[in-house]
Amino acid sequence: MKTTGRKTKAEASAFDAEGYQTNLRRLNRTPLPDLAVTTAKPFAWGGARAGAGRKPSGRQPVLLRLTPKTVRHLRTTARKQGKTLSHLAEELLASA
Repeated sequence: MKTTGRKTKAEASAFDAEGYQTNLRRLNRTPLPDLAVTTAKPFAWGGARAGAGRKPSGRQPVLLRLTPKTVRHLRTTARKQGKTLSHLAEELLASA
C-alpha cells in the first residue's frame, strides 16, 4: 500500500468515569459497528446440557484429620496393593 505522504493526526482519547474509552471509532483500522443498529444474536453453542457432568457414584466425600505417620502408612499400603486411598480405607473400615 502506497502512502500519500499526508499524516492524519490521531484524535485525543476520551475516557469515562470507569476508565473506558468513549470516542473509539476504529479498532485495528476496522470501523466499529453502530451499536444502535446492530442486534445481538444469542450463542448457539456452549452452556449447560442435559446429562452433562460427573455421574453420581453414591459415595459421600469425608474430610479426616490423620497424623502424618498414618497417612504415610495408608498411602504406602494402597500403593503396594494397587488401590486408591478411598478403596483401601473403605475396606479397612468395613472389616473393623
